[in-house]
Amino acid sequence: MEFILIDDSAFDLFTQEKLLLKSGLAHAVKAFSSAQSAMDFLENQTEHFPETIILLDIQMPGLNGFEFTRQYAHLPESLRRRIRIYMISSTVDTDDIARVRSNPYVMHLLSKPLEIPVLRALLGQ
Repeated sequence: MEFILIDDSAFDLFTQEKLLLKSGLAHAVKAFSSAQSAMDFLENQTEHFPETIILLDIQMPGLNGFEFTRQYAHLPESLRRRIRIYMISSTVDTDDIARVRSNPYVMHLLSKPLEIPVLRALLGQ
């Protein structure tokens, strides 16, 4: 499975990538320190894009996780159906949690730090 990590924290990107690769869940990981650079990457993909999981931080400077999903909605359906988005955050803000739960493009909210057994269960592995 392929993963895209989107987080403004270099530490979180590094640890999540190492956890995913070491766990065997991921065979390829692309990391982006900004949501806009990840969106730019996705906008240049085709329907031949591999099945991919996105781990998306909520709070980032510039384009945040919620703004990313608003732009994501405009990507072609042929691309979106190959992608599953999971938000990942340390937030305890009830408004953020409610917004994640009501977002049609987000599968689930994961807590930081990333827990591989939780992700494995959500992915059915």
